[in-house]
Amino acid sequence: MSNINKGQQLTGLPSAEPGGRKPMTMGWGVGLSMGAAWFATHCGGGFATGNQEVNFYVRFGWYSIILPIFAMIILGWCHRNALVLAKDHKAYNYKAYADVLFHPYEKYFGLVFEFGNLMLIACAVSTAIAGAGSLLQSTIGLNYGIGITAVGFVTLVLTIFGGQLVIKALNFKAYFLVPTLGLLAYLGIESGALQWKNFLATQESFGTSFGEAFWLMLIYIGFQSFTIMPMLSAAQGIKSTRECNWFMVFGTLFNGIFLLLVCIMLLGFAPGSLKQTLPVYYVTTQLGIDWLKVLYSVILFVALLGSGVALTFAAVARFESVIKPAGMFASLQARRVFVSFITIAICTGISIFGLTNIVVKGYGSVGYIGLFFVIIPELIVGTIKIRNNARKRKEMGIDEDAL
Repeated sequence: MSNINKGQQLTGLPSAEPGGRKPMTMGWGVGLSMGAAWFATHCGGGFATGNQEVNFYVRFGWYSIILPIFAMIILGWCHRNALVLAKDHKAYNYKAYADVLFHPYEKYFGLVFEFGNLMLIACAVSTAIAGAGSLLQSTIGLNYGIGITAVGFVTLVLTIFGGQLVIKALNFKAYFLVPTLGLLAYLGIESGALQWKNFLATQESFGTSFGEAFWLMLIYIGFQSFTIMPMLSAAQGIKSTRECNWFMVFGTLFNGIFLLLVCIMLLGFAPGSLKQTLPVYYVTTQLGIDWLKVLYSVILFVALLGSGVALTFAAVARFESVIKPAGMFASLQARRVFVSFITIAICTGISIFGLTNIVVKGYGSVGYIGLFFVIIPELIVGTIKIRNNARKRKEMGIDEDAL
């Protein structure tokens, strides 16, 4: 019998005699660290370009001041449900979690996370290459085609020879990228205050409807739903639903407020910012602070390159065992180099279509999958299963504040 017993058996429950009490803890420390991990996953190089914000929020005018917070509230609840289910069933990888969420139909829907994960890796690596290529084009005038080819080559070399070093350095990106983007948001909001306040006062939506803006918000939530996957393994440290609730509170605040600030900043420079491949970089050129523009460009480039390397390693980890270890692939290193080369070659090819097309069409496609096969099941089925699990704990005399 598996540890999840086809998604039904509760495992890892705290031991307690009937009627016994588990000592209550606040659990906010674990929730805070997990919320910060979600924030670091969300606020990557692709987010920091501003392209996602423009195409899913800012291009709808004043709606971009409302919808980001609403989006993160929905996503926060879904991520909370995912971690509660992972905790209840010891489902600490996306395969085990999918079996829990989709039971008794895991046979039909169990591959959703597998497919979504592969598409997300392809889109994210392509975004990193396309974003870095666009940045080189904007900052030093390098031809875009040459830029993405060079970035793809450097990413391959780093993956083969220095990937672990880059990944370790990437762990510190939040210490540089987030403060820099935060400073930019503060200065940009202040500089563009007259413009974004005017959009808010006149309720200008660039001729779009609230329904269209709301739908794109749902698509954004859809592809962001897959950001739960790297957090499932970290869920092993979660002991109670209370900690998951704190995670939802902190994560929603971190992500919602930061997303909103960047959207307001970009709205303050609309409609000019809406026409840019790198909207945040465009804001740095409008502020007229040369050192900040250089700092942002360097940090963004390193973050994009590091993201490309880290995600290529994720593809290698997934497929290195699929290739039969025979002939030229007898060596594990040879298999890893081959998977890295294929991954980067495909993603460099995709990046030819440009950052905006990848964000709109690539992430948009992932968003449809995430919305209908992750978000909706987590909201409905996940909530029902969590309540059932809480009821079972209560019947066993285990007090865990599950609801």
